[in-house]
Amino acid sequence: MVALGYLFIIVILSYVIWATSESFEQASSYLGRNMAPGVRGATINAIGSSMPELLTTIFFLSIAGNEEGFAGGFGTMVGSAIFNLLVIPSAVLITMMYTKQKTDTLYSPSTQKSLWRDVIFLLAAQGLLLILVKPTMYWWNGLLLMLFYGLYLWFLLGRKGQRQDEMNQAIANIEEEKVHDIETKERSILSNIVRLDIYSLFTQKKAIDVIRAWMILAIALLLMGTSCLFLVYLCEELGALLNIPIIVIALVIAASATSVPDLFISVRDAKKGNTADALSNALGSNIFDLCFALGLPMFLYILFSDQGVLNAFEHKEEWAFSVMLRWVMIILTLPAFLVLIIPKLNIKQKSSLLLILYSLFVFLVFSYVKEFDVLQQILQEIMATDVAQGLL
Repeated sequence: MVALGYLFIIVILSYVIWATSESFEQASSYLGRNMAPGVRGATINAIGSSMPELLTTIFFLSIAGNEEGFAGGFGTMVGSAIFNLLVIPSAVLITMMYTKQKTDTLYSPSTQKSLWRDVIFLLAAQGLLLILVKPTMYWWNGLLLMLFYGLYLWFLLGRKGQRQDEMNQAIANIEEEKVHDIETKERSILSNIVRLDIYSLFTQKKAIDVIRAWMILAIALLLMGTSCLFLVYLCEELGALLNIPIIVIALVIAASATSVPDLFISVRDAKKGNTADALSNALGSNIFDLCFALGLPMFLYILFSDQGVLNAFEHKEEWAFSVMLRWVMIILTLPAFLVLIIPKLNIKQKSSLLLILYSLFVFLVFSYVKEFDVLQQILQEIMATDVAQGLL
């Protein structure tokens, strides 16, 4: 019963995270309103919707310290990345199917270009994570991850000669936001408070401007951060209660709770027909999660630590599981990308295959908890490597 109570509170916190992230994203989208769709989805939307993952990792390291804290943050990042890679594109495709949108948007030049760009950068980020995450890490490990995300942003924002249809879509987004502002003004203040719609509360009487947008960002960040703090605390309590490693709790529960904003933002973009934004948000969020949302907390923790290092793994089995998870991310990214770009598959088939891949990932996590023989043999092979020999 206690575990169910914890899960119920986590669901409520997930709602708060989603609601505040929605306002955060609306305000940040206003600030980046002149960006083209694919760029906007991969930067503004991705950063706004991935802020919960960044805050969760910071709190995990701050509260739990070295090993357990990094395991919680690492698990949240990996679980969220796989959720974004498989579940969110599946939800986007289902949305396209039920809103009876043409599949041509999925194969448009702008969407295909965004997909190729983000997948290449995502695979590079995953490879970098495979190299840089070690049992003992220094400040430069986190710095290199952040610099790679900086390279990704430079590539996106430095592009010139955007297609005219992308710019037209950006203008259409601004017009749709104006319609949204009119609709939200018709709601009562009490309704907006219940919805935790900070954006509507600030724009109910006056139109959005730069100052109001920054105020919305600050308040949304405060509420979001408080929710993420309680989420970390409950995940630790739930792991101790059920005797489950914190990395497993983070992979499934914390990752799902913090990925809800990404899911709803992508579904909303899909309803508008903005397929490029919907998919770029999911993939761009992964690059942000793996590089910046993990790299910044690592960098700050080591920088202000008396030891000057982060002892992320002290036991062979946990190190082996982290290595396997990183390879699983890479292995799942390739078929997920192929499913999205192969035109012979219809939307229903694409969505089903992506959900099957995510089910396999959940089964893998379950196998680790239950110590299935096949998985244990793989972990034993990794534990026999030179890197693992120095661990307990």
